[in-house]
Amino acid sequence: MNPTCSVHGCVKPARSATADLCPMHYHRKYRHGNVDKVSRDAEVTAVRGRYRSAYVPDHPLAGANGKAYVHRLVLHSLLGPGAHACHWCSKTVVWETDARDPAQLQADHLNGRRDDNRPENLVASCKPCNVARANHRILKAAGFWSVNDTVDRSCGRLPDLAAA
Repeated sequence: MNPTCSVHGCVKPARSATADLCPMHYHRKYRHGNVDKVSRDAEVTAVRGRYRSAYVPDHPLAGANGKAYVHRLVLHSLLGPGAHACHWCSKTVVWETDARDPAQLQADHLNGRRDDNRPENLVASCKPCNVARANHRILKAAGFWSVNDTVDRSCGRLPDLAAA
């Protein structure tokens, strides 16, 4: 039998014999960073993969659930609505497209830290350039990157990619 959840007042069993939280409190801690229930109208409602979301139901970037990613909100307030040029390849990107569309504007973090949402760290990017930069960081960290690698040149003009 699993022990009881360690959160005060919770009588649910813990996730396992060695865990101290029930599944509900475990997932709250995973998503929000603490075990408290966070209301939908809180400024920052969730942390998912280090991307924070905010409940802004009337914002044009909000999804059906009324939430939008904070880094996209910051960049939208900086650039405004409409079409913009990708910071890396100058292709036109827009906010108002499907997430699978390569022409969707993505907020790219210059320093690669997805939790750093300062305006000076965010630029407009097309999906191919944003993915290429992320893959480059992963490959470099794993020791599989070469300055002369053809992946560097395959997605267009990506300045300082080999130096990053």
